[in-house]
This record gives sequence, C-alpha cells and structure tokens, in this order.
Amino acid sequence: MSTRWLTRLETLLTLFLVLACLGALGLLLYTALIAFIGTGNGIGVPLRVFDVPVAGMAAPDAAIVSATADVTVRHQGPAPFVGLLYLLLWAPGVTTTLLALFTVVRALRRARSGDRALFSAVTAAHLRRLGWILIIGSLATGLLGMVAEPILASMLLAKSYPFYAPSGEVVAGVVTGVAVLAVSEIVRRGLVLLEEVEATI
Repeated sequence: MSTRWLTRLETLLTLFLVLACLGALGLLLYTALIAFIGTGNGIGVPLRVFDVPVAGMAAPDAAIVSATADVTVRHQGPAPFVGLLYLLLWAPGVTTTLLALFTVVRALRRARSGDRALFSAVTAAHLRRLGWILIIGSLATGLLGMVAEPILASMLLAKSYPFYAPSGEVVAGVVTGVAVLAVSEIVRRGLVLLEEVEATI
C-alpha cells in the first residue's frame, strides 16, 4: 500500500474519530438532560420490546412467529438513576469504538514512514492492543448492557424480561478482536523469522 493511500486512510479515520468524539459528547449531554433536567420532545431511552402484537400483519399463507421492536421511552421529570443506567448502556461501546479508532490512527501514522515501519514490532504491538481493546470493550459492553437494560426496562415498561441477550455488535467485536490478535501474532512471528534471516546474511 502506497504512502499516499495510507495518508488518505489516516485522514478519513481521523475525521471519523473526531465525529465519534463529538457524538460521544452529544450522548453525554443527552444523558445529563435525562438525569438532571427531564426529557423533552424526542429525548428518551432506547429499549427493546419482545412479543410485539402482529395480528393481521402476515400474508394469508404465512405466519409471524415473533416480533421484536426498538422503542424510545421518555421518563417524565429528572431521573438520575435512569440517566446512570442509560450511561452504562452506551458508554462502554462508545469508549471501545473511540479507543479502537485512536489505536488504528496511531498505527497508520507510523506506517506512513515506509514498508518497514508497517511491518514492525511497533505495528504488532498496536495490533495486539487493538485486539484486546475490542475483546475487553465488547465483553464489558455486553455484560453491563445485560445488567442495565433489564433494570431500565422494569422501570420504564409495563412488561419487561429478566434477561436481554447482548446485541450482535458485541459478538462481532469479540470475534474481530480475536482476529486482530491472530494477525498481530503473525506479524510478530514474521518479524522473528526476518531477523533470523537477516542475521544469517
């Protein structure tokens, strides 16, 4: 990959990182409004609702077994505990995304200096760090979500469930993290072989 394309990719990811930081600040303000001021129009907590009524929606020769919907629930008046639980619902995932983007941008910035910098121990360390960020961050997101979402649902919905399974993004984050760790190990072992070859020349 040429330096020009690496530079463009770094610029694009840096822009995404800045936008993600602004989005995180917006979510933090959103959460503070829920906790301390009260919910206005459009401000609420997103929750999942299971067993949505679907009578009359299926075609004559089809049957809908079950349906799940995403709803936004507004709590009237300030609700500090709701704000705290909502913070636990989104903050781990957003933090994981920000740290992952920051790590990738740092790795690309170093890789622009040449192919040898791209294939180096520092790059392997960045990849290893990225893998652990994705794995630990995704697991934390899933675990905290499994705690916070049932409590929020019991407070804001007439019918709730004691268990909410993690979303597909959590599983994808863990799988991606494991894959990145595997790539970092491949780079590390390749560097060891390269050093051995160079030592024999």
